[in-house]
Amino acid sequence: MNVEQPDERTLELREEELIVQRQMRDVGEAHIRTRVEEVPARLEVEANAEEVEVEHVPVGQVVSQRVEPYQEGDVLVVPVYEEQLVVTKRLLLREQLRIRRVTTTQRQLFEDTLKKERVEVDDPGQTGMVHEQFTADEGGADRRHDGLVDRFRRALH
Repeated sequence: MNVEQPDERTLELREEELIVQRQMRDVGEAHIRTRVEEVPARLEVEANAEEVEVEHVPVGQVVSQRVEPYQEGDVLVVPVYEEQLVVTKRLLLREQLRIRRVTTTQRQLFEDTLKKERVEVDDPGQTGMVHEQFTADEGGADRRHDGLVDRFRRALH
């Protein structure tokens, strides 16, 4: 007896897939340098100065002993003595010096030229691969218009 075997076949399913391979290539170079700019600057400051004011106060009083200089509030009192010859010698307080500090304020203006560095970025190969980025505290929108990227964008439009 002859038994027939069913005809079996294996079917292979295939599919394609994409594989990404990255290769680095040299597309150009960037030259970066600093440039020094001179900008005018002004500074106005107040300067305090102390002056001494001496007031002569005539006293004309006969005294028996000398007194050392002493303080009366913000005034330093310096007694000035003189000896007078009379039948008897006596000590006369002739005058006092009243010395106080007086503060004055003067406005002064200083002007000079200050140097400030700026960065310039070039793309000598004109590759378009050089991009400048600015944060808000580096000059913001005003400096972006000077950048190489913006020049390229303007040229393309």
